[in-house]
Amino acid sequence: MKKQEMERMLMDPEGLKKLSERALALKQKYGETDSRAQFTSKIRRVEPVPHEIRPTTEEIRANDLDHFERRAVLGSVERFLPDLATKGPKETLSLFASRCKDSPSFNNQLLVEDAINRLTTQGELDDQTEKLVTDAIKVLGAEKAVKRGKTDRESDSIWTRLYQHSDYRGRSYFINHGPGWVYRRVRVGSLNGVSLNDAISSLYVDASATEVGGQVLLFQHDRFIGRYATFPTTAGAPSTAALTPYVGGFINDRTSSVLVVRSSTNELPPIPLNSLGLRDEIADFAGSVPGISLRGDPIVTWDMWPEGPTSGSDPHPNEPDRRYVYVRVPVEVDVPHWWDYDADIRYWIYLFVDAAGTLHAFVDYYGAWVEGGVKHDSILDRIMDALPGTVGDVNARLTDALSIAAAFGPYERQYFLPGTAAATGNTNDDVTLVLVRR
Repeated sequence: MKKQEMERMLMDPEGLKKLSERALALKQKYGETDSRAQFTSKIRRVEPVPHEIRPTTEEIRANDLDHFERRAVLGSVERFLPDLATKGPKETLSLFASRCKDSPSFNNQLLVEDAINRLTTQGELDDQTEKLVTDAIKVLGAEKAVKRGKTDRESDSIWTRLYQHSDYRGRSYFINHGPGWVYRRVRVGSLNGVSLNDAISSLYVDASATEVGGQVLLFQHDRFIGRYATFPTTAGAPSTAALTPYVGGFINDRTSSVLVVRSSTNELPPIPLNSLGLRDEIADFAGSVPGISLRGDPIVTWDMWPEGPTSGSDPHPNEPDRRYVYVRVPVEVDVPHWWDYDADIRYWIYLFVDAAGTLHAFVDYYGAWVEGGVKHDSILDRIMDALPGTVGDVNARLTDALSIAAAFGPYERQYFLPGTAAATGNTNDDVTLVLVRR
């Protein structure tokens, strides 16, 4: 309400009554209301429409089978291999490394990784044990022939060792990104399990001689969100260890999740989606919807392998095998004869490469958040009822934004990097698309 309007109402008895009513409404909106309703959001899946391009089951499998995550066995390995019950951690590592050298299967590589971490996560190693660990890592870095499906996905290994303190001191955690996947994921539960959540200060990244290269990404929060910092393999020589004696104040002691990402041959340069005009396209569209106005720039980010919850204050899809471009549009909703409400409109956008190598994108889920107040429920329902009618326009704008990128196919696959793919940033800055040509 403008100052002049308030002055006129104060001079008019009827205006005073209206002002009192508005004050009461304000109290109801921001005062003691049902806390469960104040921050409630909704989310729904978009139902396919006739003639819409959607991925086949085979295309979904090819698109989503790009990540790997596991919890280390560590001290429980004897439960699975009773023969090791009488052997110590060092002897166990030597045994697994020898077995992996003779038979470099994926499972044998994981056993070596677990045996290494059984030692390194207990604290700083003496010289003899450090040499044992180094020799075991060399076994993992040897050229291998482990493949999955029709492609080896640039197949050898990338690995990193994350240290508690700067200059590679203290306990450490070894992560081997073996053949077959774009992403190796480490969540907060794994870091907590080795007492390294919010406690990483140095690292190195290395790779086998035949690996194309890749990078390690440290994230401030679990689920690969918040601040991030990028640590790539050595440019042009990935098998030369890239040493980082201090990760920098931006991310020091702030890591709660980690991604190891494999690069590929035939990659196009990374493309931040906002450079294609996606944010502007969404802003133009949202600003044209009757009854709402933008209260800030749309946020183009990612939602990587979401696991819900599908209801509550901040719902997400329950799609643990899918990666989404996640768009949040902050808006103000005009409520006639009432106070305006802040709200968010949300879209989860799924990208995929079809069997012909063509890039596609469509809105898979939509949702909304509305701030608390007496009219919260009706406004949220109103937005959710209106959103299905917007999906076709958003899909058309996605096609426009991606048309340049799509023109350079055919592609083998696509994957994401956080933000603008800068060395440091925030996942809310943007999301970057990497396309791999056939």
